[in-house]
Amino acid sequence: MINTSSQKPDRIGAIVVLYFPNQSLLKRLLQSLVHEVDQIFVIDNTPSIAVDRLTHAWFAAENFNVMYQSLGNNLGIAQAQNIGIKQAISNHCDHVVFFDQDSAIPPNMIQELLRYEKLLLDQSIKVGAIGPLFLDEKTGEYSKAIRHGRLLVNKINVDPNDNEPVLADYLISSGSLIRVETLKATGFMREELFIDWVDIEWGLRANKLGYSHFIIPRAIMRHSIGDDFVTLGHKKINLHNDIRNYYIVRNACYLLLDPHVDKRWRVNIAFKIPLYIIFYSLTSKSKVNSFIQLLRACSDAMKGNLGKVL
Repeated sequence: MINTSSQKPDRIGAIVVLYFPNQSLLKRLLQSLVHEVDQIFVIDNTPSIAVDRLTHAWFAAENFNVMYQSLGNNLGIAQAQNIGIKQAISNHCDHVVFFDQDSAIPPNMIQELLRYEKLLLDQSIKVGAIGPLFLDEKTGEYSKAIRHGRLLVNKINVDPNDNEPVLADYLISSGSLIRVETLKATGFMREELFIDWVDIEWGLRANKLGYSHFIIPRAIMRHSIGDDFVTLGHKKINLHNDIRNYYIVRNACYLLLDPHVDKRWRVNIAFKIPLYIIFYSLTSKSKVNSFIQLLRACSDAMKGNLGKVL
């Protein structure tokens, strides 16, 4: 779609993963994507028994030309993304760009990402993922670039007026643009994680293979993280439901035990896991049950009980 060189134009495929989507927010996203990408692949994790689930007819009635696939059950974001990647490859896409159902993309964002990607590639930099700066719709705060030191995590403020790409150890999945050839070289998403840490694990894995990830400050995308947030001092911390907290803790524990994951990340997460358990238990409506469930998450990780929680 975007001609960034003398060769054939890049063909861009957007992968949108759904789970009980808010139809108005989904319309907002799809309308913004129509003129930005060549093909939209919608992978729906909403169970087929859901009364208000979407159908091919809904997309046709809304005049959205998408490739829609209902998985019939919640197979997790990683598997849904991998299905979308395979569809994009089958349709000869050169890049994929991932989106959550509640994201909002500004005009020309993808063109900006492609332009900066080409500038970096022309400098012989192996670009992994390249993505926008996030503005959290709940907190009103911009996201930070994450870079790990030996013991501490450096959270780097990103100036939305800056013209220079900002290096990060990994990017949030939604809005991130990745070349298909990069995904083929690094491997796809780890489906056993189901949800949470999927994008981070892939980003760290790509780093080990020499790929670098970049935030483009002037490409700003609105995004909503979590169900709510609390303010502690000067920090605003996003809250999730108890099931999401289970996946966060379980997968963090599991990746902590994986020797192939970046050691600096594992050192840092080892200190955070007890804090997650305490914080999520205290902020839950069912504190005791939440605490027990999070202990189970740690146990499941050590036993290798992954995938969808039963």
